[in-house]
Amino acid sequence: MDDKQNHPSNSGEMQSSTPVRDERAVFRKRVLKIGGAVTLVLVGLFTLPIPFGSLKVTGSDKVTVQDVMVAGDIHEPVNILQISTEKLKTRLSKDLRVEEAQISYQLPLTMVVNVVERKAVAVVPAQFGYLTLDSKGQVIASEPAIQDTSVPMISGVKAGNILLGDTVVDKPILAALEYLNSLDEETFKNIAEVNIGDPDAIMAYTVSGVQIRLGDGKDLAKKAELTQSMLQDIKKTHGNVQYIDVNVSSPYIKTDVMPEVKKHQNGAPTTENSSTKKDDKKQDR
Repeated sequence: MDDKQNHPSNSGEMQSSTPVRDERAVFRKRVLKIGGAVTLVLVGLFTLPIPFGSLKVTGSDKVTVQDVMVAGDIHEPVNILQISTEKLKTRLSKDLRVEEAQISYQLPLTMVVNVVERKAVAVVPAQFGYLTLDSKGQVIASEPAIQDTSVPMISGVKAGNILLGDTVVDKPILAALEYLNSLDEETFKNIAEVNIGDPDAIMAYTVSGVQIRLGDGKDLAKKAELTQSMLQDIKKTHGNVQYIDVNVSSPYIKTDVMPEVKKHQNGAPTTENSSTKKDDKKQDR
């Protein structure tokens, strides 16, 4: 009798649990379908030639989007999900116009390639023309005649048979580059030439013809700093500057002061020539 009474209740429990299991099965199927659809979409975006996003180049008016696509082996239609950023940066670094490439993303779907251009620092004569060097001594241009007159000339030597993309190894040339790299922008624009014919008596010349005696290739960063301050000082002088000596221990400015008019005892005017020194303790050489 008890078994009969319990039987209907067991049947009811089984019937009520069946819809729950059905709902769970339906939910799992939906999740699997959605997951499968998302997976297919992602696989398609990462593998198929489906357009997704765009490319943008900043920091340079010489390197174009087309240049970036060629360097990164990027094909139309552009899909930024399929672009290897490390591979792209490595390939762009081999472009002589590019010092560094930085990659970021911009909403909504834009890959931004910021190009830091490789800048010319000096021009040096070679066997068959003139080489333009960057800050590290790499040849970024080779021309039969000087094309870029906005950077100083390194004179007194010839670079030899160096090809485009090579890096110079001559110590005097590297010393001149170190000096130029250490100058601020304003002073750099004021330097026209660095003569390294005698590595122990390097000479620089301003665009106005002032000679700067650098001495040997030591302490060039300090000598560049002295150059900056001393060129500012000579703007305040009232005579022609013969030269400045940026010897670290006793920097020196040699000037010809304008003749000073004096009255003689009999009233007739006379003149005297004199010179001024930045450091009075150092005797005129």
